[in-house]
Amino acid sequence: METERAIVAFGTQAVLQYRAMAQTRHDNDVPPGYLRARIAEGLHTRFGGAVQVERQYALLAMDLGLQVTADLLGVLGGQRADIALYRGGRPAGLVELKIFDETNVLPGVDTQLYRAGILAAAGQIPLLLGVMICPFGGSLEARIERLHDAVGGNLYVGERQTARDGTWQWCFACASIRS
Repeated sequence: METERAIVAFGTQAVLQYRAMAQTRHDNDVPPGYLRARIAEGLHTRFGGAVQVERQYALLAMDLGLQVTADLLGVLGGQRADIALYRGGRPAGLVELKIFDETNVLPGVDTQLYRAGILAAAGQIPLLLGVMICPFGGSLEARIERLHDAVGGNLYVGERQTARDGTWQWCFACASIRS
């Protein structure tokens, strides 16, 4: 749970920093690349070890000592982990990030989590999902509940933050995904 709490803290901090720096109209306008980089930097500072951003799944499979076959490459495709955590030169965890501001539960993440889950299970490493939850298409509490149900109930939710325009709230959350 320590890593999940750190992802929530660094994700929240990244959104607030970007909002102040860019003076965006909406808090969910934070670029995914900025979010990845700031969370990765925070995880490296807090836990040490190597932290890589946008690491290809195929390279992660090789780093895990898995036999990279044509079938495995077909499943993994050219996808990348948002953040890969390393300990002792070996992957120790995968982090996928999402800004949940669409109306369906986890749009565009199902396939990504499926692929990451295969890799995490084969390498026996944790898979974490960090999410900025926004109240579009329902209340913030309803969206937290939908995400909670979608990830099997294992969700750490951070403090609610008031958006820059003062009209809505968001929060960052992190779940450990069981493969």
